[in-house]
Amino acid sequence: MSAAATDQGQVDEGLADERTALAWQRTSLSLVAGAGVVARLGWSDLGPAGSLPLLASCLLAVWVFVESRRRYDDDSGARGRVRPRGGRAPLALALSVALLAGTELARLALA
Repeated sequence: MSAAATDQGQVDEGLADERTALAWQRTSLSLVAGAGVVARLGWSDLGPAGSLPLLASCLLAVWVFVESRRRYDDDSGARGRVRPRGGRAPLALALSVALLAGTELARLALA
């Protein structure tokens, strides 16, 4: 019998926590990559001023990456404390996407 599933098809609860953490990490890394693309394409139109919202977006995405790792460590029992959720990570991701979209809209308005 494998650790991933039993004969009844039940999935190990620890794997769900790992998949969730990996999904948050992939999302945050995608936002960092998106900020890099927007910065590269918008540099000629916006200049250095356009990099400030993208830098803020990257910082929010990196925070979400680190927070997802901490949450996984808490949920898997590697650390003995429980962290409150509170909706900060989804808010940070939403702000990051809004900053990316706003920067791209500003670039399109100036072009």
